[in-house]
Amino acid sequence: MNATSDCPYGQCDGTGIIHLVEKKTGILYDAFCQCHKDAMQKNRLKFADIPTEFTGLTVNSFEVNCYENESNTQLARKAKQMTANYIRSFEEFERDGKGIYFYSKTRGSGKTRLAVSLGNVLLNTIGRQVKFITSIDLLQEIKNTYNKDTEYTESQVIESVTDVDVLIIDDIGVENKTPWVNEILFGIFDNRMKHSKITIFTSNCEIENLEHDERLKSRIFKMCIPIKMPEEDVRKAIARKENEELQIRLMEGK
Repeated sequence: MNATSDCPYGQCDGTGIIHLVEKKTGILYDAFCQCHKDAMQKNRLKFADIPTEFTGLTVNSFEVNCYENESNTQLARKAKQMTANYIRSFEEFERDGKGIYFYSKTRGSGKTRLAVSLGNVLLNTIGRQVKFITSIDLLQEIKNTYNKDTEYTESQVIESVTDVDVLIIDDIGVENKTPWVNEILFGIFDNRMKHSKITIFTSNCEIENLEHDERLKSRIFKMCIPIKMPEEDVRKAIARKENEELQIRLMEGK
C-alpha cells in the first residue's frame, strides 16, 4: 500500500483504492479506502439538495409538543411514530416500492420537516441516494431545458429524478394542472412505480382531492402510504419561541 498526503487517512495513494494482501493465501486484492466512502457521501449530499435549514434534522428530534391543540399533538405523535416504524421496516417497504404521502391543508404544519427528516435517515444512515425538490422547481427545471443555451437536456433532468433511490416531492398539487404537467409527472411517477422506487410526497390535500387526472392520482395511490399531519401552523409557534429565547439572550448579554 502506497499511502500519500492525497488521502486524509494516509491509507491510499489518493485514488480511493487500497491494495492489500490476504495474510493466509498471499493473494492481492483491492478495497475501498475511507476517503472514497467520504467522497461518495459528499456527492450524495450535494445531489440530495436538502435545504440547509433541514440538513441536521432527524425524525427523533421532530417536536410534537409545540402544537397548541391537544388533538394536533396526538396526530403529530402518530405521524412521527408511523414514520419511525417505516424506517425500521424500510427494506420491506422498499421491496414493495411504497413511500409516504404527508398531507395537511395547513402550511407550516410539519409536513416538509418530517418528510426531509425521513430523507436524512435514508441518506445518511441507510445509505440510499436521495433527491429533494418541490414540484414547482422540478417542472421549472424541465422547462429550462427548452432554452437553447441550457446545460442539460430534458431527458437528463427527468432521468435524475426517475432513477434516484428516494425522491422527495414537496408541495405536490400546487402546480398548474395543464396537460403538459400531467404528462410529465405521470411519466416520472409511472417509471418510478414500475421500478419500485421510493417516492415521498408532501401536499396540502388528500390524494383523492388532487386536481390532476385520474391516471396520475392512481399512480400516487399505488406508490405511497398516506399520513395525516395536523391542521396547525406550528412553524410560527416555533419561530416565536426561538425569537423569545434570542431576546432573553440579548437582554442578558450572552
